[in-house]
Amino acid sequence: MRVAITDFVSLSNVGDDCFLWGPRSESWQQPNDPARGRLSHFDPKWGEILLRRNQLWLHQPKWERRAVCFGSSKGVVASWPAWSDGEAKSWPFCDGDARAMAAFAMAHGAVLSPVAACATASHALALGAGLIRQNKADIVLAGASEAPQDELLLAAYRNMGALSKSGVMRPFDVRRDGFVPASGGGLLLLESEEHAQNRGAKIHGFLSGWSLKCDASHMTSMSPGGASIARAIEDALGRAGNPEIQYINAHGTATINDAVESRGIASVFGTRVPLSSTKALTGHLLGAAGAVEAAVCLLAMRDNFAPPTLNLEQGEGELGLDYIPLIGREMEIGAVLSLNYGFGGHIGALVFEKN
Repeated sequence: MRVAITDFVSLSNVGDDCFLWGPRSESWQQPNDPARGRLSHFDPKWGEILLRRNQLWLHQPKWERRAVCFGSSKGVVASWPAWSDGEAKSWPFCDGDARAMAAFAMAHGAVLSPVAACATASHALALGAGLIRQNKADIVLAGASEAPQDELLLAAYRNMGALSKSGVMRPFDVRRDGFVPASGGGLLLLESEEHAQNRGAKIHGFLSGWSLKCDASHMTSMSPGGASIARAIEDALGRAGNPEIQYINAHGTATINDAVESRGIASVFGTRVPLSSTKALTGHLLGAAGAVEAAVCLLAMRDNFAPPTLNLEQGEGELGLDYIPLIGREMEIGAVLSLNYGFGGHIGALVFEKN
């Protein structure tokens, strides 16, 4: 049973820029409007919006066959004090968006909220796809969100040297000095291929393979050789039937882990597959990164265009990998690998296919 992706939406806020895109977008959009204020966080009601615009709201009310797999690495930390005073102004905890989305979407099936640091979204997508493949759901709203980070958390990242001092994110560049934080989220509508075909839905791609692994060698860094990353890649490819990957959307956080990721990729593919990190554009959305990057992968396949690694001007060159520096590339893309990792060693690998 193949897992089809029939709709998606993605939002990223970084600095003064806000990007919103989905399958109906012709290009990257900046939706900020002074009259309505800044979009600073992913709204769980978007689950209802996806169902309504796909005519899944009242026409197919099999609510027990609807599931939600939606997480956050931290929740809305800044709202915790407000919650304790008895006035619930928001959903502050890591599973808050999943619970709210289930209510908006009338999902009476499984409601899961994984927490896996910066691999949270990829884990949520994998769990959602698993529910469909196991015939436990027909429809799954899957993804993750991340609120603007609290000053305490930003201070922690700064103290461990993870935040960019220059304010410029340079994945895979010898001058890289850390990531630029962002907020937002991504949501994908997953369906069994049969369910999607029966209702005549447009299929934007398939989530054909996935792997959930853990390196567990260090709290903030991966084991130097990249063997754990390689194992996750091989596991995801095997689950997908070993398709020929044309493009890799790498995690690429502009930290010391970039070199580890490169070694893991090279051990599986050598130098034959182009890759890039899109975080220099979107910022690092932490737990939501994999959901936003899933949207990027789907658009890359739709447009046959591999996005670039922005700000990459002085590559390390250690392994001779093709990082698609500075300028994107027109190329045939039928299958994409997306990679995400998190503190504590969490690893997520996803395979998307066009057909």
